Formats: sequence, structure tokens, C-alpha cells
Amino acid sequence: MHPDIKKPIQTATGPRNVLEGEYKGTKIEVVSGYDVTHDNWPFHVYLIAPDGQKARLFDVPSQHRANSLNRAFEQGMQMAVQHLTPRDGGFQREVKI
Repeated sequence: MHPDIKKPIQTATGPRNVLEGEYKGTKIEVVSGYDVTHDNWPFHVYLIAPDGQKARLFDVPSQHRANSLNRAFEQGMQMAVQHLTPRDGGFQREVKI
């Protein structure tokens, strides 16, 4: 799990498993459950802003799947961190001669 994720805690277990954490002031929820037909763990990632607005990181149905619940949690958290981390644009800003 990314070392900058604060207070990771599993808040639900059973058919619906939820891991919550916080990254740079945004709450992250990774939700997963076992899919017996595919023998894997599909997962969804939600971002909750400080003002309480909740957004899904990607569309439904989720195409993101993992081989275990722990891996689903790890992958989901990593996807959220990548989404929330600003990147330096791929374009060169200055022309150097």
C-alpha cells in the first residue's frame, strides 16, 4: 500500500468489503466482493472530497479485477493515488536552443 495513505481501515466485510483511507485530504474507498463466476475480485474506487462530494473513479461495470481481496484493495488505492497526484505535463514548456 502507498505509504502516504493515512488511516487505512477495513470498514465492511462479507459480500461487500470496503477499505477506506485518506490521501492529501481526500477520502478513498475501495469496494470489492468475490465473483464466483470468474473466480476473482472486481473492485470499484470512490473519491470523497473534503466537502463530502463522492465520485466514482471509473465507470460501471468495473473492468478492474484482482486475484485476491488484498490485491484488489492495493490496486484500488494505488489507482486513487495516481489519479490524485498531479503530474508534470508531458509537454515541454520552454523551447531551448
